[in-house]
Amino acid sequence: MNAQIACPNCRSTISFRINGNTIDTPLTCSVCGQSFAPHFYCPDARSSARHIFAATTLRVDNLGAVYTFCPEHTFTTYALAADSKPRPKHTPLRSLARFLDSLVYRLTLNLEALRWQMFARR
Repeated sequence: MNAQIACPNCRSTISFRINGNTIDTPLTCSVCGQSFAPHFYCPDARSSARHIFAATTLRVDNLGAVYTFCPEHTFTTYALAADSKPRPKHTPLRSLARFLDSLVYRLTLNLEALRWQMFARR
């Protein structure tokens, strides 16, 4: 089973093989060579009282998801901070979908502007 974390320095995705359920940090990026500790939100990314902390030890559950414990509150958190989340891979299908979504949005705005002009003249 593999887990993925993004390097906060160069934003490359780091995949590592899981041998057990504990991984010590800091991790070393294979692209830029920098050592880093992944950042997590405690207790949750959507909480108004959240704070970001650097993980000292990563744990991996049975499904391959990375989590850790907040040293201050001892909460279990799976919420990686934005600098540690892997970015989605660029694929031609994703690029086409993004283009079509943007095209539909622009067409909708133009049609709405035409509708407003037509009703404003009446």
